[in-house]
Amino acid sequence: MKVILTQSYEESAEKGAEVILSALSRKPDLLLGLATGDTPVGIYRRICEAHSAEKADFSRASSVNLDEYVGCREENSYRRFMDDNLFSKINIPRERITIADHTADPAAEVERLRGFFETHTVDLQLLGIGPNGHIGFNEPDDALEPLVHITPLAKSTMDANAHWFADGVVPERAITMGMGDILRARSILLVVKGESKRAVLRELLDGGKVTTRNPSTFLLLHPDVTLITEKSLTV
Repeated sequence: MKVILTQSYEESAEKGAEVILSALSRKPDLLLGLATGDTPVGIYRRICEAHSAEKADFSRASSVNLDEYVGCREENSYRRFMDDNLFSKINIPRERITIADHTADPAAEVERLRGFFETHTVDLQLLGIGPNGHIGFNEPDDALEPLVHITPLAKSTMDANAHWFADGVVPERAITMGMGDILRARSILLVVKGESKRAVLRELLDGGKVTTRNPSTFLLLHPDVTLITEKSLTV
């Protein structure tokens, strides 16, 4: 695992965007795995700025998202988040965007997305981690699912995401990539932000064990992971 320590989140976001834009430059038809939440917002802003300055062309690229809530309102969907923060501001073709449909039958969406991963390999997967170490919505448990699946959300995850919901009511289930789907990506970019991640980040950086109680530790099994985080979170 390559570790890049920064002085601030803004620096982390800048370096994260550089990794993604460099990958796009090397492979214009990049299949990019995308994440949502607080952590990638600054990264997406810089990517949009690069596109606006004609320094990034997504016309041949594709994307697939880690997860989506089941049965949420349109304004709270991750599709809306991605449209607002990235898709509407770059030239990625709409037909090359893959994300679970929060309005569709969840079981049917699981089958559709499993089919996608049977025929596609993500080139670069962007990840954050939750305060409990979850990756995507793969929550700590006795065992982890390898493939796309429907999962109940941990209370800590719902609490951490409540600020995105005007009424504070967070859906209790989501569709998420499985750990196997995530680990099949050719390269992984993990960006960690926030004091609440300190304990699980330390466990990951210690590298002593892989445990389903901290799903982020499964990244230790991958041969090409870049971790970007603030130095202050590691001491």
